[in-house]
Amino acid sequence: MHFCLVFISSLYTYATITVMKWEAYWRRRSLKHDFSRFVVVGCLGFGINLLILSICYKMLGWPIFWSQLLGSELALFSNFILHHNWTYQGHNSQKSIKRLLIEFHTTSWMAIIGTTVLVSVGVDVLKLHYILALVIASLIALGWNFGWTRFYIWQRHQPNVLKDS
Repeated sequence: MHFCLVFISSLYTYATITVMKWEAYWRRRSLKHDFSRFVVVGCLGFGINLLILSICYKMLGWPIFWSQLLGSELALFSNFILHHNWTYQGHNSQKSIKRLLIEFHTTSWMAIIGTTVLVSVGVDVLKLHYILALVIASLIALGWNFGWTRFYIWQRHQPNVLKDS
């Protein structure tokens, strides 16, 4: 009898540890998956930002600050649409599209202001090429934006499972 209890206890412990390992694996896999998609969307947003920045700054002669601000804002809207429909589509967010947009825009504005200031300082003060300044500023904003989008705005919600009483 004692042997059976030890065996069942050991089996239960092994099963629990195995489940915990699988859960950790899927969390890591999900995080890598979300981050990979986030980077793809970010690259598209970077391209939009660069295009608008180049047109406004180089072709139209606008100041770097306003050119970068407009480019960032247009890229931000594009990124929101792609994140909502692709990057975080399986997160089962319980928030309305309006609330998601407001939260995304609010948290992203810190990055927009930061990248705009960094690009302006990079070009005007440090005499960097505007594309290099944009790359540096975008890499700095990457962690900030991913953290807010993954863990707050589109945080993963598990569907409610009805249990029989």
